[in-house]
Amino acid sequence: MGIIDYCVIREDFIDKEIANVFLYKSKKSFDNFTLQEEEVAGIVKAEFHHFADLWFGERETIKIGRIEIKKDGNEILIDENVGRNKFVPHQIEFYKTVIEKNIQKI
Repeated sequence: MGIIDYCVIREDFIDKEIANVFLYKSKKSFDNFTLQEEEVAGIVKAEFHHFADLWFGERETIKIGRIEIKKDGNEILIDENVGRNKFVPHQIEFYKTVIEKNIQKI
C-alpha cells in the first residue's frame, strides 16, 4: 500500500518510524497460510468496511478472526470482537491513511 510516516508517544516512550504497509485481500482460510515464526506473531482478518467504520467512529467494535503462534510453536485460531484498543497504538490518522490508500486501489 505504500510507506507511511508515523509517531507514537506514550509516557516516556517516543516511536518515530516509516512503515511499509501491506494489505492482502483474500478469501482464503487461515489453513492456507504458513506463518514464518521469526517474522510474524500472527495474522488477523476482518471485513474491510467494518475496519474502516471502526476507525472513522461508526462502530465501537468489529469481529475479527486471527491466528496466533504461541510460545510452544503451536498455532491457535481465535474469533472475537475487538475495539481500537486491541490494535497497535498508532495515532488514528495512521489507520485512516491506511484505509484511504486502500479505497484508492479499489
